[in-house]
Amino acid sequence: MACADQIENFVAAPSVSGAGQTRALCALRCPLCGASHAAATFRDNGCSLRMCRTCELFFVDPYPTPAQQRARVSSGEPSEIEILDCSRRYEGERLYYDRHFDLIAEECAGAESVLDIGCGTGHLLERLRRNPSLYRVGIELNPEAARFARGVSGCSIFETPFEEFRSERQFDVITMINVFSHVPAFDAMFASVRAALRPNGKLVLRTSEMAGSVSRWNQLHWGIPDDLHFLGLRTLDFICDKYGLAIVRHVRTPFEYELFLPSRWRQMGRNPAVNLLKRTGLRLPGFLAAAQRAYAAVLGKRLFVSFIVLKPIARGGTV
Repeated sequence: MACADQIENFVAAPSVSGAGQTRALCALRCPLCGASHAAATFRDNGCSLRMCRTCELFFVDPYPTPAQQRARVSSGEPSEIEILDCSRRYEGERLYYDRHFDLIAEECAGAESVLDIGCGTGHLLERLRRNPSLYRVGIELNPEAARFARGVSGCSIFETPFEEFRSERQFDVITMINVFSHVPAFDAMFASVRAALRPNGKLVLRTSEMAGSVSRWNQLHWGIPDDLHFLGLRTLDFICDKYGLAIVRHVRTPFEYELFLPSRWRQMGRNPAVNLLKRTGLRLPGFLAAAQRAYAAVLGKRLFVSFIVLKPIARGGTV
């Protein structure tokens, strides 16, 4: 992010004068590496997004405690989760997995068990049901979504935070699809991954990565502070070094290739104005292709949607 942008966003932050401002910035620590030097990037929805200069993690300021985040997700407070309309959320998941299920299915091939963290209304688990020998389990904190997921998937859905989840059975595959950015405590999360994953198992993530030059305008709605953090372009390497993981697969796709897919524009949300824009864009011949070219020219290759597969490293450094 250019210096001018950093200054502008710093000025836009809540005012704390003189030494108090310096102390406030020094007290702010990265939730991943603990470093206290983070640069302001931009503000959205009344919240500041900062980038750690050490591990390059982007994180919201203020950053919630695990208990605060759990209460918000369980209650359905985050607007993007659309808890109040599980049927509409399920339809959005269906359209999403129409695009991305094949990648996930490849990683589940040959698996005997899978745990889907943040399973939502259960559509991924429902699709995996086509393999009758696959043991499937989900975790979903919101009671309404969990109840809906049980109905469509036919498998056990636990309403326990993953950081506290304990099972007598370990899993071949753990999936976190668009969920990673909602989990506040990295140490607790990866401790639970280690406990729940078989030694030769896989952790499958789909999440966002972004460059330091990312702009407030790379997305119309960033979803912060519901999304607590985003990976920088070097953050994944830091995570692997810290938690003893190896990268098996890493597909980094520029956001412009995802943003203007017709199936994404068919996913309707709560904002009537945005929904109207989507319907109009779908009806105009050539609009999505032209919009993608314009976006790529002005804002391209700053924000990415990434498909990541990790494996734990055993003693001796072997995967």
